[in-house]
Amino acid sequence: MKASSKVQYWLPRILAQLPARFQQGKMPYAFFFALTVIGVLLAYAVLSPYPYASVIFSLFAAFLMGLLWRVHRGMSLDLAVNLATGLGACVLLYGVWVAGGIYSPRLAWLLVLPLTPFYVIGRKAGIFWTAVVLALQLLTVAANHMGWITPFETGMAHVLSSFMTYALVTCVLIVVPLMYDHVYREALELGKSHQRELEERQQELMHSAQMREHFIALVSHELRTPMNAILGFNALLLARLGDKPEARKVLNHTRQSADHLMTVINDILDYSQLQAGQLVIQPETFELRKTIENAFELFLPRVKSMDLVYRMEIDEGLPQWVHTDRHRLMQVLVNLLGNALKFTHQGRVVLRVQWQNPGVLFSVQDTGIGIPQDRQAQIFSRFSQANGDIQSLYGGNGLGLAISRTLVHLLGGEIDFESKHGQGSRFWFHLPLAASAAPSTQEHTPNQLLHTRSVPWRFLIVDDHPVNRLLARQVLKNAWPDSVIEEAGDGQQALDVLQTKAFDLVLMDMVMPVMDGIEATQWIRQQLPMPAQNVVILGLTANVNPVDLEAFKSKGLNDVMLKPFVPEHMCAKVEHWLLHRG
Repeated sequence: MKASSKVQYWLPRILAQLPARFQQGKMPYAFFFALTVIGVLLAYAVLSPYPYASVIFSLFAAFLMGLLWRVHRGMSLDLAVNLATGLGACVLLYGVWVAGGIYSPRLAWLLVLPLTPFYVIGRKAGIFWTAVVLALQLLTVAANHMGWITPFETGMAHVLSSFMTYALVTCVLIVVPLMYDHVYREALELGKSHQRELEERQQELMHSAQMREHFIALVSHELRTPMNAILGFNALLLARLGDKPEARKVLNHTRQSADHLMTVINDILDYSQLQAGQLVIQPETFELRKTIENAFELFLPRVKSMDLVYRMEIDEGLPQWVHTDRHRLMQVLVNLLGNALKFTHQGRVVLRVQWQNPGVLFSVQDTGIGIPQDRQAQIFSRFSQANGDIQSLYGGNGLGLAISRTLVHLLGGEIDFESKHGQGSRFWFHLPLAASAAPSTQEHTPNQLLHTRSVPWRFLIVDDHPVNRLLARQVLKNAWPDSVIEEAGDGQQALDVLQTKAFDLVLMDMVMPVMDGIEATQWIRQQLPMPAQNVVILGLTANVNPVDLEAFKSKGLNDVMLKPFVPEHMCAKVEHWLLHRG
C-alpha cells in the first residue's frame, strides 16, 4: 500500500477518535500540531542545558494543554492560536537571550513561529507575527551589539540540543506546509464535489423547468382543441336559433362559461411563455375605440344579472387609429374589468379612457371589497391574491394581474393601482400611444357580407380531430352552400389528395400524427407540381407557441388562425385570401 493511501486509510479513523470539537475544519491539524509542540517542549525540558529551561518549557507545555482544554470547552481557535504564539515568542526570546542572541541556534525556532497563525487564522495574522519575529531578530542583533547578551559558548553540552533544534525546525518547515496543503486539497475536493452536486442539481432543475413548460404548453394545446369545438358549435347554434329566447339564454350561459374557461387556459399559456421568455407583442394598426368597446361589451351579459352600475367613459379626443398589439391591450382590459366585476357585488364599475397627448390612460374603478394595506405589495405577484379565502370565495388563478403587468411593460407602459379595504379599487395603466394613419387596405370584417357566397369553391380540411373537421365543414358550408369540401386526417393524407385533385384553399392543422402541418406545408410548396404548389394554405391550430407558429409560417402559409376561432372571422379571412390569391 502506498504511503498516501495509508494516510487516507488511517487519518479518518484517527480523526474519528477525537472529541467532536476537534473534528471540524482546521481543528484536527491545530490539535495535532499543538500536541507535537507540547512533545518538543517536554523534550527540551529534559535536554536543555540552560538554567530554568526545565521549568519554563514545562510551564509552556502545561499552558498549551490548558489552551486545548479551553478550546474544547468553546474558546475561539483564533484567540487560542494568538495566545500560544505570543507566549511562544516570549519563551523563544528568553531562550535566544540566554544562548548567545543572534548566534544562538534557538533563533531558528522564530522561523516557525508565524506558520501556525498563517495557516490556521489567515494571511493577516501570518504577516503580523512575521513582523513580530523580524522585530525580535533586530532586538537580538542590537543586544549583541550593545553587549547586553553573553557571547555564545561552545561545548559538548550544547551539541544535542542544537542538533535537535535544527532537525526539528527543518521537519516543521516541511511538515506544517504539507499538513495544511492536505487541508487545502481536502477543501478543494470538497468544493469540487459541492460544485458537481450544484451543477447536477442545476441540470435537474433546468430539465424540470423544460418538462414543466412542455407539459403546460401540451395541456393548453389539448384544452384549446376541444374548446374550439365547444365555442364553434355554440356560435353555429346561436346563429340558427332565431326567436327562441330561452334557448338563446342557455347558449349564452354556455358561451360565458366557455369564455371564462378560455381565459384560464390563456392565462396558463401566457404564464408558460412568460417563464420561457417567449411572450412577445405583435403590433398592428386598429381602431382604438372599437377595441375598448369590445372589451367592455364582453361583460354585458354578466352585468345584466348583477345589481350594479356598469359604465364606460371615453374621452372624445381619443385618436381613432393607434398602432400597438390589439390582442394584448384587450387582454389587459378584460383582466381588469373581470377582476373589478368579480369583487364588486353592488355599487359601480367604471371604465375610463383618457387622451393625455401623448399617451392614453386606461382606468377601471370599482366600489368592491378593496385590498388590505398589508397585501397590496404582493398584488401583482404570480399566484397571489389578497388572502387565502379570496380564491375559495371568488375563484381565479392569481395569474391575471401578474400577466397584465408584464403585458403593459411589453407595450412600453406602466401599471399601478390605488385601493382602500372595503371601499373599492382603481387599477390604471398608461400606454405611450399616438394617433396613426388609417391602414391603406382593410380586410373583411365579420359584419360584412360575403361577396362569393354562390361560388362553388373547393376546400380541403386537414385535421386529426373529426369534431374539428366537422365544425370547419359546417362553417364553410353555411358560408358557401355550393362549395365542395373534402377532409384529411393528417399531412400525408392531404398530400395524397392534393396529388389527384385540385383545391382552392386548404385549412391546415399544425399538430397531427404521421405528418404534421409544418412538414406537409413544406412538401406542398416544394414538391407538388403546379398549380397545386400555389394553393392557398390557411393554418388553423391550437398551438400558440410563438416559435412553432413562426416555423409554421416560414414553410409557406398564406395566413394562420388560432383555435378556438370565431366562424365569421374565419370566413372573412378565407374569402380575403381566395380573392387575393396569386
